[in-house]
Amino acid sequence: MTICCNLCNSHTMHRVADTDSKTGAALGVFLCCNCGLIQQAPLPDEESLEKYYSTLYRIDYKGTRQPKAKHVFRSANQAVARLAFLKRNGLLSGTLLDIGAGSGEFVAMARKKGYAATGIEPNEGYSEYARSEYSAEVVTGKIQEATGQYDVITMFHVLEHLRSPAEAFANLHRLLVPGGSLFIEVPWILSGAISPSNRYFKAHLFYFDAETLASCASSHFEMTDVETSGNLLMLFRAKETPCPMELPPAGYAEKARKKIDAQGWLNYVIHGKGWRKPFARLRHIMDEQRVSGLSGSQILESMQK
Repeated sequence: MTICCNLCNSHTMHRVADTDSKTGAALGVFLCCNCGLIQQAPLPDEESLEKYYSTLYRIDYKGTRQPKAKHVFRSANQAVARLAFLKRNGLLSGTLLDIGAGSGEFVAMARKKGYAATGIEPNEGYSEYARSEYSAEVVTGKIQEATGQYDVITMFHVLEHLRSPAEAFANLHRLLVPGGSLFIEVPWILSGAISPSNRYFKAHLFYFDAETLASCASSHFEMTDVETSGNLLMLFRAKETPCPMELPPAGYAEKARKKIDAQGWLNYVIHGKGWRKPFARLRHIMDEQRVSGLSGSQILESMQK
């Protein structure tokens, strides 16, 4: 099988995984030896992806068609942190589109903070929940179907699921006003805090670090802020006109390969603080038990007091 890097079109690849961490099924994941982008190969076709995310993905990963109280609680906590990130960067209001809005907690909370916030979500059950539970303007659809012009676009844990990151950034650019802001969050593949047994999945087509994510965006966006706190958070400003893509510097791919190859259990337990995970998980379970039985609206209200 000949593999072509989605970012630089190189065919020189280094295999980093051959099984799905969730199911144990065969899965090919490769690092490009030229630019360092990590991707699944072969990539599924667009029709299969659309069908999977519209109906099966949330059931596969959450075990439910609509979110449970614990899922809402987690999403609301993430929304608080993400809104704080925007505030630190001076983004306090304006029209906002959340792509991959899930069950709508971020859209609902952003609206409370003063944004004219809307969302788009491919999963039917989750987008329906956002509308019925929060009266949030979350439509059922995919990124290519988004319309309008926005001051801010947010996209959390979506880019890694899309078949062409560079194409996605082009679509995002057309949806932003001149100089508009794009806030992306993805799993950070170089994080030592990711368990070696929980790193690669069939649903994740690409795996990013700051260099490769910035490169994927570089034709249409300039990076203005970055944060690595378990996940990779990057804020971009839309360029006035598209320009040639900027690849990571020479030698970067080899550095990335060495870091990936070194991410074993010892590194996870000691440097990634994996030894803390059981205690953190217990605390999360106790927190989630306190919201069991509450509606989504009640959970959000309790967090905004």
